[in-house]
Amino acid sequence: MDIGGIKAKAFGMADAVGDILGLVERGFMENKDSYLSEAMAKEEALNESEKSLTKSILELSKTSGDKKELSALAQAVAALERMGDEAANIIERMEVKVAEKLMFDETSVNQFMETYDVMKKSVEMMRNFLKYQDAAIKQGVIDNGFRVKELVERYRKEHADRLVQGISTPLGANMYFDMLDFTGNLARHASNVVKLF
Repeated sequence: MDIGGIKAKAFGMADAVGDILGLVERGFMENKDSYLSEAMAKEEALNESEKSLTKSILELSKTSGDKKELSALAQAVAALERMGDEAANIIERMEVKVAEKLMFDETSVNQFMETYDVMKKSVEMMRNFLKYQDAAIKQGVIDNGFRVKELVERYRKEHADRLVQGISTPLGANMYFDMLDFTGNLARHASNVVKLF
């Protein structure tokens, strides 16, 4: 596979991440396991893409003189695969939430969805940047990542306050904190991907 083919498949991984995140959101909002199962299947396919593309990058590096671009692609592929892992981590916490019959209060749900929606904006902009290589989009991804970080920090503190007030349970709070953290990690990985190019 030549470098153009590797790049096209790597950037296709970004589209797969977007699809996974849409399914995770639907699974959370509609409380349907079928969406989460489909998301997990796509995440497993993303893992296979990462292995295959990394192998292709290593093979091409033996004959290609452009090691810098290959290195950037290898890092992007790894970050995109990691984004799939973060989404899978959110799904696993949702499954614990359902199994343990944990309920998030309305404020917590709204705050998580706000953070998740802002993170999804980072991912969508990342996908557009990879297609168009526009410096303004790149900066937008980075700036939006800082916004997600601020939301995660603020909403973790507010949920800790709800825990102390007895509105949340310790296990529920742990699941919620994890879901916020994984959401923040997704935005951070999106920023890291665009910084490579």
